[in-house]
Amino acid sequence: MKRHLFSLLALGSVLLFSAACTTEDYESGNGDNSFLRADFVEARSGEAKRVNYAITDEGDSLVFRGGASCEWTTTPDSVYRALLYSARDGEAAPYTRFVSMSQVLVLPIPQKKREKVCVDPLTMESAWMSANGRYLNLGLYVKTGVEGDSVVAKHQLLGVNCDTTVVHDDGSRELHLVLYHDQAGVPEYYSSCVYASIPISHLRKGDVVHLDVHTYNGLVSRSFMK
Repeated sequence: MKRHLFSLLALGSVLLFSAACTTEDYESGNGDNSFLRADFVEARSGEAKRVNYAITDEGDSLVFRGGASCEWTTTPDSVYRALLYSARDGEAAPYTRFVSMSQVLVLPIPQKKREKVCVDPLTMESAWMSANGRYLNLGLYVKTGVEGDSVVAKHQLLGVNCDTTVVHDDGSRELHLVLYHDQAGVPEYYSSCVYASIPISHLRKGDVVHLDVHTYNGLVSRSFMK
């Protein structure tokens, strides 16, 4: 199975804005789609632009009856990181009713340190380790906008750089990461929410990740133990 986690450069920089796919039969009130759940998932495509099921960070398997149509899952037999909104499918367990799904940016940790790292400020709303220990998840807000008739909102880049790695006597490691953000000249007119995940499945239990994020209010540092 191929894994398509949307990194474009070795640094892990990716275009910030991505599309969502939705279903058209949402119901208000007390219909089947009223009781929504939101999950960060690894979504599995069976064929191009069709998602068959997803595995949540809590380990739940969500199966979609007939598959869910999604324009950005372009490669069959692949895995995509996403934020999924779903609902119960009446009494048709184990099926789940697909409501919408948005891409989550995946920022792989580079093997080598990059000497030049852009750290334009943004806003960090939240940061947490996934329940399965496979990802560090980030809720971010970036400033964006348009200038004249030119649409430039998709030109920003986001990634991570591994500044240093310390190996202790017991074999555990401490990774010091810096969030890379290149505003790339995009006007800063309004804020847009972006979710990103840093894969850490290759780290061992006891390893520590320190993450520095340059925000409009100064440097924010968070630490996580695997």
